[in-house]
Amino acid sequence: MLLPVPNSLEPISIASASDNIPDGYRTVAPHLQRWPGAPVLIVGGAARSIGLYAAGVAVAMGSSQVDYVDQDRERLEISESLGANPIQIPRGSIWLAKNHPAKAGRYLISVDASASADGVRFALRSLAPGGCCTGVGYYFFKNAKLPLAQMYFNTTTLHVGVSNPRSDLPDLLELIASRRFQPEKVTTLVASWEDAPQAFLQDTTKVVIHRPSAKL
Repeated sequence: MLLPVPNSLEPISIASASDNIPDGYRTVAPHLQRWPGAPVLIVGGAARSIGLYAAGVAVAMGSSQVDYVDQDRERLEISESLGANPIQIPRGSIWLAKNHPAKAGRYLISVDASASADGVRFALRSLAPGGCCTGVGYYFFKNAKLPLAQMYFNTTTLHVGVSNPRSDLPDLLELIASRRFQPEKVTTLVASWEDAPQAFLQDTTKVVIHRPSAKL
């Protein structure tokens, strides 16, 4: 996992480069390389920062439209600062269950960061024929129903599983160094090492713990 940080970057700006940032990157980057300019839908939620990192990467890589759907005002504002189109929905999952497209949607790429059954169904149903959805949440519930018939006729791909940060880090760091993608915009709280226990109790999107380098 060890890679040098580009000289132009502050290490604190890429505090999640070993985990959450590449987790967001892998949901959109390979597909935008395959389909340049493709529209992207992101369903935000329980995987708070990952969906936002995905939104920022999608914008940086030239998606023609990045729609970010969420209930949380803080995350919606962050998505807008990253260049995405924020779409606020009511609390609860009823909206997701009722408002998915009846047939094929318009997105070639979708991301479920809600970690909910309704969220992943919405992301799947919103795909255009041949599209790909990546789920980044933990799906602990049993008997989750997927729209298999629509997925079949749409030739839909659903990818779930852990990310492989090391394989993506060289390209990701290059993208961040270009400043087209600024992951530090997702950080909502920077706390000292001593304040870490209290910081992680805060109800906020992204906490970064910072220990200044010792002076020699």
